[in-house]
Amino acid sequence: MMTLAEAIGESKGLAMWLHQHIDDIQITTNGKERAGLTLMQHALDLDDAIIVLLERNLPGPSLALARPRFEAYVRGLWLIYAATDEDFSRFIESKYPNFPSLLKAIESSKNSGSAWVKANADLNLKDFHDLTHGGATHLERRTNNNAIEPCYPENELVSLLLFGTEIRMRVGVEFLLKLDNHEVILELQERANKLRSQP
Repeated sequence: MMTLAEAIGESKGLAMWLHQHIDDIQITTNGKERAGLTLMQHALDLDDAIIVLLERNLPGPSLALARPRFEAYVRGLWLIYAATDEDFSRFIESKYPNFPSLLKAIESSKNSGSAWVKANADLNLKDFHDLTHGGATHLERRTNNNAIEPCYPENELVSLLLFGTEIRMRVGVEFLLKLDNHEVILELQERANKLRSQP
């Protein structure tokens, strides 16, 4: 597996490249899709924040953002592909369905990303919750020979960045599809595959 410094460099490079292709663009879409894309853009911002925090040697706060990053992406996906107009009206009024309901609706929508979302929710959601709310996972990673200091395993932090690459790629595809920019989608997939294949 690549080092943390290498993963930060690769993630940052992909982030900057994608921002060049999807920032400050005009997309004509309905309110539900626009809201979904807005939340997906928020997921990208959270991923950018994770990169910045890791660059500044703040692994605990970076891991605390894993859950909001994932949930922003999932809520965006739900709004675009699964939410009804009535769901959207309630959402605008801050009446949100719980997360298991979102996952079930996305799975029922047969969206191409639904299997990935469900698999990652099943695998990571409990840990994400623990990391966001200062649970035992942080205690285990802040005690080192009776000293209280961050001692998060490097491979976990690299995995956090690689998970962000997956979300970044999926969000990028959603934006680029709206722009009908298939050439850049292929380049994005090539860049993401390169990161995935790192030993």
